[in-house]
Amino acid sequence: MGNSEEMRDAFFNEIVEVGNSDDRVVILSADHGAEALSKFEQGSPTRYFNIGIAEQNMVSVSAGLAAFGKYPVIYGISPFVSLRALEQITLDLAAMNLPVTIVSVGAGFTYSTDGATHHGLQDVGAMMTVPNLTILNSSDPQNTRLFASETLSSTGPRYVRIEKGPLRNLERRNPDWAEDGFSILGNGQSTTAILSTGAITHALLEAYQSVTSTLKTDSLIVDVHLLKPFPFKKLEPLLSDVEKIIFVDEGYASGAASQVLRLAQMLPKRPQVVEILVEEKFYFVGSSRQEMRSLVGLQPIQISEILRLHL
Repeated sequence: MGNSEEMRDAFFNEIVEVGNSDDRVVILSADHGAEALSKFEQGSPTRYFNIGIAEQNMVSVSAGLAAFGKYPVIYGISPFVSLRALEQITLDLAAMNLPVTIVSVGAGFTYSTDGATHHGLQDVGAMMTVPNLTILNSSDPQNTRLFASETLSSTGPRYVRIEKGPLRNLERRNPDWAEDGFSILGNGQSTTAILSTGAITHALLEAYQSVTSTLKTDSLIVDVHLLKPFPFKKLEPLLSDVEKIIFVDEGYASGAASQVLRLAQMLPKRPQVVEILVEEKFYFVGSSRQEMRSLVGLQPIQISEILRLHL
């Protein structure tokens, strides 16, 4: 799988490259930094703005810049750059269909020690309700860089979820994964398929390898990075013979899981959907991300126990 890479660097180093070659790229931050952003600020100080802890204002400012031909990239922590600014995203960006990239860091329990205010568990569910908005969810450095490289080709607003911390590149089996909207990580012929999205895919793969070391099974495994518009038409033929779908996500059922349920209803065999998700409640404890995953049943050993029951 190769060496690991810091996910924010994978995104923002690519953004800096894009911005260095096209002065239409403007970066706005809600008082949230990254090493590559500091370099961009030093090299292009007139195209970098720290708006402060004012996400609603940041969205509206980006709309004005986009209306005059710029390609703004705005950056903040997941719940603040989504839920706090939902009205501005809906009316200022989506209703006008402006090419603004909203970069959200803090998916799931990334900022676990800061408690419920910082957990990124319901942002996808909220963003799903916004017309014209594309939602992209990173799972490794490769697709994270892809999202950044597509900044100048976007024709409307995008909500891009990036990770904090190092991850390894996934081994993809479909060469057209960027266009497909998903990556095939295992192309087995079992009647049970396993789907996931985001960084939890790495925990899923570890769990699956543990199970297959003792249980003979060969399942289709798919990591979906395009959450909206969800790639229903491309997934349908792939899953046409599937009788059961196991879906893993470090988020609430109102997010990507809602799309997986829709997909299941479109398939000829109407497969059963087994969800391994975060229970919809508030988590006020301040433990590490790994401890929070353990609390909600998303550690590899816990995922493997569920896989054994259904494979």
